[in-house]
Amino acid sequence: MSTEMAKQQAFALTPIVDNTVRSHVKLFNRFTGLMNACDIEIESAAKLPEKSRLLSYNFLLIDLFDYQIGKGLPNNIADLAANNTTILFNASDGITCEVTALLSNVKGVFYQNDRPDIILKGLAFIMKEQSWFKRSTMNKALDDLLTIKQNQQRKPVEANTESIFPTLTKRERTIIGLVSKGAQNREIADQLHISPNTVKTHLYSIFRKTSSRNRIELISRTQNEAAMVN
Repeated sequence: MSTEMAKQQAFALTPIVDNTVRSHVKLFNRFTGLMNACDIEIESAAKLPEKSRLLSYNFLLIDLFDYQIGKGLPNNIADLAANNTTILFNASDGITCEVTALLSNVKGVFYQNDRPDIILKGLAFIMKEQSWFKRSTMNKALDDLLTIKQNQQRKPVEANTESIFPTLTKRERTIIGLVSKGAQNREIADQLHISPNTVKTHLYSIFRKTSSRNRIELISRTQNEAAMVN
């Protein structure tokens, strides 16, 4: 007889849930309740825990109930998503940061008006290490990636990074080269014989050293700097 597997854990970063704001309480409880139905336990707070503790969670949930349209995602969203399976929820229609979220390695966005069955379907995708975004967002992100790819120089990107970003390690330069070719975390892990979590850690370091928030910015910044050097 098989032993019961431990439940997965998630941390929800949320504004303080005020019982007087009934709409927020209802939406927050609905989403976390659906997570619980997927055998995922939720811990919530208005402040992120220490990094070492945050890494122990299977999922990082970011509540966008108070998000202001057009404000843009937090500058550290790529850092968080590079090390945690990150999900945005309680988003409002008209949010303008979906493409940035996707290219920053966020795994999905759920909206306040999403039906419970849609949320459960999206969570199932994410639990299978897939992404959950609107089709239009996926198409726009693909268009952006193709534009970058079409403008790439023949000289491999990693060959240019040693002089323009001297603090990068050899492994990090190799990963930049693979990212520039459109490789995703799992493909990079397979090619370099490392784990996907190790790839995420390397990407976190690369984003920090190159002052990039996502893959598009990383490739664009690398190419621009290389062009100036050449």
